[in-house]
Amino acid sequence: MHLLCILIINIINLGYDFLMAFSADETESLSLLLHPVRRKIYSILAENPGSYFFDLAKFLELPQGTLNWHLKRLEEDSLIKSIKYAGKRVYYPAGLRSAEAERIYTILRPPTASKIFTYVLNHPGSFQSQIAQGIKPSVHHDTVRYHLTRLEDVGLIETKRSGRTVQIFPGEVAENLQNGSLTAISDSYVHFLLEKLREGCLHPEVVLKSKKQLVLRVECPNGEDMILNFKMSDWQLFTPSEEE
Repeated sequence: MHLLCILIINIINLGYDFLMAFSADETESLSLLLHPVRRKIYSILAENPGSYFFDLAKFLELPQGTLNWHLKRLEEDSLIKSIKYAGKRVYYPAGLRSAEAERIYTILRPPTASKIFTYVLNHPGSFQSQIAQGIKPSVHHDTVRYHLTRLEDVGLIETKRSGRTVQIFPGEVAENLQNGSLTAISDSYVHFLLEKLREGCLHPEVVLKSKKQLVLRVECPNGEDMILNFKMSDWQLFTPSEEE
């Protein structure tokens, strides 16, 4: 009889543990984007695609282990993606921009690359030596060559050779970057995000949708509405004072 009671108690405990685990998983699924930390991470990545892990940790003032856990959860659910660039891992929202745009933003992420590109925009037809001396602080020719190669790979710049001299001009993609067409919120992204929220048994509603902003109202399980507000930021030129 004593053994039977112990067996029954163990079965009850196992059932309770199973229900608690199921409940925790369900809550986690429901709150994936509604969790305040993950929502903030996602919003930051929407405005700053290609953010480095340590930049996120510093901005959010989170322990690295905590940030890594939240990023892993978002990536496992295909809400964000990460790639390694120059030995560092960078993160960006999945589906928000085209693969081409994400690569462009990643290449422009280093300040030196962005300054070089800005210099070419303001001084079309420059030579490599002029760029190396023109940006402040000046950089080594090899560093300039490295970034110019990457900028040319994605069409941000183009080179024209005349004999032994090479001039650098803005490429076709540069205009798209400047006019903001690379950062417009697409209908396919809105559909993707709505489906992700519906997978968690939520009821999202589009409140505002423009090329640069998406606002969703989400009906939460506890009966309170949650507002998700994502804004897109255009790439910004370095100011002349930073170049001179």
